[in-house]
Amino acid sequence: MAGNYRFAMDQKGIVRTLITTVGSFTQDRLIDKEQRVQHKEQCAERLAAEDGSSGNDTEVRYSDQAVLANLDWGIDALEEAINTSNIETKHARLDYAEKMLHVCAMLTSDQKTAGVPNPYLSAWAYLNLSYLWELRNNVHNSVLHVLEMFIVEPFFSRIDFAPELWKKLFLPHMSSIAGWYAEARHRLMMEVVPDSSDMSFTADLDQFFNESLVFSMRPDQMEKLKKLEQLYSESLDENTRLFAKYYKDCMNSDSSSGAGKKVMAPMLPIAEPPMTPLHEVSRSIPNYVKFGPILPKSAGFSPVLKSKHGGREGNNRVSLNSSAFLHDMDESAAWDPRGGVPEGNEDDSDYEANDGSIGSSVQQQTKINRTRSPLIFSPVDSPRTSSSKTSSPKSDVNTRKESGSLLRLLSCRIAAPSDAISLPISPSKSSHSISSADSDGEVIETPKSCRKNGGRPSSTSYDYVNIKTSENSFQNESDEGSLSCVSLPLSEKLTPHSKALKDFVCPITGQIFNDPVTLETGQTYERKAIEEWLNRGNTTCPITRQRLSSNVLPKTNYVLKRLITAWKEQHPDLAQELLYSETPKARFSSPLGKEIVLVSPSNQTSEFSNFKAIDDHVTQRGKRFTRPVVATSPTSVISQAAVETIINELRSFVSCLCTSNNLQECESAVLEIARLWKDSKGDAAVHSYLSKPTIVNGFMEILSASLDREVLRASIYILCELIFGDESIGETLTSVDSDFDCLAALLKNGLAEAAVLMYQLRPAFTQLSSHDLVHSLMQIILCKSEESDDLLFMIKPKDAAIAMLEQILMSGDENSRSLNALTIVSLNGIASLVKCLHRMEGRRSIISILLCCTRVDKSCKNVIANGIELLYVLELFHTGNDSIRGICVDFLSELVQLNRRTLSNQMLQIIKTEGAFSTMHTFLVYLQMAPMEHQPATATLLLQLDLLVEPRKMSIYREEAIEALIEALRKKEFPNQQMMVLDALLSLPGRITSSGESYIESWLLKVAGFDHPYNALVKADWTETKEEEEKAVCSWEKRVAFVLCNHEKGCIFKALEEIFKNNSLKMTKSCLVIATWLTYMLSILPDTGVREAARESLLDEFINVLQSSKNLEEKILAVLALKTFINDPTAIEELGKYAKCIYKTLRKLKRNSFVATDILKALMNLSSVNATEMWSCTDVVELDLRANGEVLCMVYLKGCLISSHSDGTIKVWDAGRRRLRLVQEAHEHIKAVTCLYVPSSGDRLYSGSLDKTIRVWELKPEEIQCIQVHDVKEAVHELAANAKFACFISQGNGVKVYNWSGTPKHINFNKSVKCLAMTGNKLYCGCSGYNIQELDLCSGTVNTFHLGTRKLLGKQTVNSLNIHDDLLFAGGSAVDGISGKVFCRSSKAVMGTFPTGFDIQRIAVNNDFIFTATKLGIIEVWLKERVSRVGSIKMKGKGHAKITSLVPDIDAGMLYAASSDGKIQVWALD
Repeated sequence: MAGNYRFAMDQKGIVRTLITTVGSFTQDRLIDKEQRVQHKEQCAERLAAEDGSSGNDTEVRYSDQAVLANLDWGIDALEEAINTSNIETKHARLDYAEKMLHVCAMLTSDQKTAGVPNPYLSAWAYLNLSYLWELRNNVHNSVLHVLEMFIVEPFFSRIDFAPELWKKLFLPHMSSIAGWYAEARHRLMMEVVPDSSDMSFTADLDQFFNESLVFSMRPDQMEKLKKLEQLYSESLDENTRLFAKYYKDCMNSDSSSGAGKKVMAPMLPIAEPPMTPLHEVSRSIPNYVKFGPILPKSAGFSPVLKSKHGGREGNNRVSLNSSAFLHDMDESAAWDPRGGVPEGNEDDSDYEANDGSIGSSVQQQTKINRTRSPLIFSPVDSPRTSSSKTSSPKSDVNTRKESGSLLRLLSCRIAAPSDAISLPISPSKSSHSISSADSDGEVIETPKSCRKNGGRPSSTSYDYVNIKTSENSFQNESDEGSLSCVSLPLSEKLTPHSKALKDFVCPITGQIFNDPVTLETGQTYERKAIEEWLNRGNTTCPITRQRLSSNVLPKTNYVLKRLITAWKEQHPDLAQELLYSETPKARFSSPLGKEIVLVSPSNQTSEFSNFKAIDDHVTQRGKRFTRPVVATSPTSVISQAAVETIINELRSFVSCLCTSNNLQECESAVLEIARLWKDSKGDAAVHSYLSKPTIVNGFMEILSASLDREVLRASIYILCELIFGDESIGETLTSVDSDFDCLAALLKNGLAEAAVLMYQLRPAFTQLSSHDLVHSLMQIILCKSEESDDLLFMIKPKDAAIAMLEQILMSGDENSRSLNALTIVSLNGIASLVKCLHRMEGRRSIISILLCCTRVDKSCKNVIANGIELLYVLELFHTGNDSIRGICVDFLSELVQLNRRTLSNQMLQIIKTEGAFSTMHTFLVYLQMAPMEHQPATATLLLQLDLLVEPRKMSIYREEAIEALIEALRKKEFPNQQMMVLDALLSLPGRITSSGESYIESWLLKVAGFDHPYNALVKADWTETKEEEEKAVCSWEKRVAFVLCNHEKGCIFKALEEIFKNNSLKMTKSCLVIATWLTYMLSILPDTGVREAARESLLDEFINVLQSSKNLEEKILAVLALKTFINDPTAIEELGKYAKCIYKTLRKLKRNSFVATDILKALMNLSSVNATEMWSCTDVVELDLRANGEVLCMVYLKGCLISSHSDGTIKVWDAGRRRLRLVQEAHEHIKAVTCLYVPSSGDRLYSGSLDKTIRVWELKPEEIQCIQVHDVKEAVHELAANAKFACFISQGNGVKVYNWSGTPKHINFNKSVKCLAMTGNKLYCGCSGYNIQELDLCSGTVNTFHLGTRKLLGKQTVNSLNIHDDLLFAGGSAVDGISGKVFCRSSKAVMGTFPTGFDIQRIAVNNDFIFTATKLGIIEVWLKERVSRVGSIKMKGKGHAKITSLVPDIDAGMLYAASSDGKIQVWALD
């Protein structure tokens, strides 16, 4: 909708255009986070300015504070919604933001809140609401809120909130108002312009409207102009509101018509100017027409507040047609809107606030920004706008008062960054600094004298300008609302020559105009200067940055030229002095080069940003190059004649360098040129002479052709000096790839000085990475000896190499950074870098490199710890800015994470006690102000320092550190910070491997009985001092766990509970490890009452992990944590509610962790747990083996099932995947194999047969092999054997014992033996009469283990025995309803009974259950812990087959039963 036209479209077209334009605007704002942050800061600055102007004694009501807080919370919630990718979080934050912003949007328009006009707050809220509805994909509501913003507060909406949108939506309708204003201003200014009678009425006077005309106005003319601008601004506001309402009606009408309602279309309003122009004006709006004053953010609201009847308050000055001054240069300084002082680096400021008001007397001391120094950049710390302190008055500054002092008046708008322009002043005159009204507090700096500024006017040394104002100084308030301080030597008002001078000086050259040309933007420049600007390829105005429609320059501004001529005639002495001081030989930089101190935001990329540490070093070294200006003044150090002599000598050598084809002659010429350059002491004229492109190319040709090391060093030295004076020379070199390739080749060939020149060229990361310079740069750093100091470079090669090495490491992708860091480690560069820390220059870069290397290869931390002097790191921390402090904290935090706890404690003790300042207090202060990403490392480091002593008393350091960690854990909106805190907590216990990784998880698994991961670590990480280190670690982790668990009654558990609900697998895994460790430590530490808090927060989470996780290690960690709660009655009852859900999982975990067994025992002892409900089984398979007769016996071993049959066959089955797979058949026995036995050692299989033999089998994977055959002369019915004895039952009473080398020995009990069970050298025999005999195989003695009760009727026999752990299980005939018992072997006490009415034929036991088989084919299942019946299994088949064998696997996963009808049936136990 931008353009010079009124709407010529229907209502629907207007609505479509509105939706498109506003939608594009809001989308651009949502995409550009920097713009949103900057806009919020600017608005907040205006609020702060208003708060300051209202007086500090005014108490702000609580309700007003709440309104402002709602606005701030709403904007923050909206920002969080923009940044999050989680849909639920996004909707929640948007809903919250809408509620908060509506509070401000609905404020009463004619009142204030905390001194701030309500319309301003409402407009700000409506703007953010439009963003909110755009995020909800509701463009219609977004447009309505934007229009409401323009209705509520049109003034600030068009200058602060959405100026670009105003130009598109409203500016096309304001042409009549703009035309009226242009005509009125035109006629008013015609009265002021000199010689205006000679001009036609239609002359284009835009080029003549500058500040000098305003200064020359009479008071009545000034008042007219002020009222004109006030009326113009009010007219723009009123018509903006009018058209905003019209657009709103169009939107509402369109939505109503879409709903089927007939609504009358709104009428298009007409923007009427306050008065009718005398003649028709063009709709084109002149460039000088401004749409309202451009207010600095520091102006608050006082200049624009409008009462209902009084209109806007007037300003003491009119707003002038001067745009913000912006220059396209490589170096720039930051603009501080609070102090109004341009600065290059936040540490370069040397101002202090003073309680004195800026009024009748202002004295300032400022630094002149350097413009020639070779800045050293770091990719870590990019240039940013920094705050400078307010300059303080100095009462002891003496400045000579002379009536002829020259005053410079420059004006810049705060709408864009400003530049301070250095104007050469006569040595005999005093210099003064004037902060003009138009510059909004900008301080203009002038050198004391030409001699002080030196031959290098922009050297790295700072010149201080002392400014003193006498009692006749005055201050006034500008039209932007800022204070203007003007120092006048003897009078209280500006003299004509001081008023006019500032508009007679070119902003580029800093000299009085000779041939002024005024561009279409309204800015005037010297013709030669602007031509050079355009010839460089620029297409914009240097000050306003507006694009020029043509590169053809207009005619000379003769009006301004005549004014300058008239001024020179009136003040010939000043003009002559200016001409005298502006000697061309004092300036060797380009007109756009070093005379302008940039105050624009830096245009450097993040991959090559400012590095202050080395830069300060360059500043100190550069002081020796500062030279006076070359002039005819007798005070000059080098006379003009001496300079001319040097230049004349240079001519022949330069000619030889550029034209000779003889390499030796050229090399000699280079050496002579270097000598003469040193003799000239860096004179500006000599520099200018040597800076010619042909000469620079000659030096580069020498670098590519020469092999003489001295010649190469001299060439590089001269080029470095030239670039130091004029960086455009470096740009020339970097534009040719072959030049940089040449330098890279020299560097690789061992010429260390090439690193200095390469560094000064500020290469991009792509250039450095393409040449693979890491190895060469490290060779410079590793080199112990340095070249002789005959050529004094601005920085040493080693410092340049370190700076470039940091750039290479910090830039690029993760893979390239890792490879480069590993290259440094492999070259043994860590130790050399550590040794370089004593050098102040480059210290920050070294720490950045070391930090990067430790993160890539954590094992190098031991190398650093053994050689580092921590004092250097602490010095850098104490003196650095926030960015440097963050790097130091991260480095120290990484450094103390060593695999030796004793060494870590030593490092912490050094950090705590080293240095002149209290390290802990400094860390505490930094923690409270640190950026979010540095808080976890700072808090962790501070906590470790505090824990060096026993945590007995309360410590503010400890409390603040833990609170910061827990607070960061709670910030769901910042998952990266949460992950950083979790990593920090994982490292706190101090269990670190030699590779630098935490092994706390492996250690916890070992505690739970799953020691495979820990054993692998111990094998690779074993040290002789392991036992001593383990003691130190145990003591340390107890301290850490104690303070973490007891902080605020265990609030860390609640924070961990929230982390468990996160969707990130990595985050929840880390949280599980930390929660398990803390919970486990609670069982070791004294009970302080926090276990209940841990149970309430984490019990359900651990159970959830146990149920849902598919990772074995995670389940074991959860089981270990749950074990802590089994002694707590409340916790175990709570756990019992989940018994049915977790029982199966716990049974499976028993094979990997004994902790699961403890939990199962505790659960089974609960009266509330019904064991029957937890039991179930599933039929898997039934095998019909009747072809081999009966299945007489089975054994289970290592995933294999072995069965014996009545036809003498032994079969081996693979039982690994539940389905039985036959892998072998053995036919060694010729008769039925009645029994099989595997001893506890599990290395042999013994088989007994009716063929009167016992065979010994070797067990192989999926195979058995007979290795021995023993003929025992009797049929074997039951067998138990080990390596020494074989015991078997044959016919008759007693048992036969065979020692493998002789005949069987008969042991007669006078009782019939039915079954055997062996453990060690003990043999238990189940006999008739329900007796159990115990036989000592070594001594042959027999003892009665159990004597059964005699019954008159029936036979009482023990049919089956089974030994498991220290228990003996016996089953047989039912006596008084009891068919079996469980005995403790050591005490012979009865531990339980089997109350069943059926005789037990076979009994089998595993870790969880007891299985008893009866004659009827029924298998009863008993819980082993309580010997209680939980279920039963019925074998398939129509008849009543006898169960001949019953075998479970050891972990109760499967059950195998064999029957007399030749079948094997398999069940899966759940």
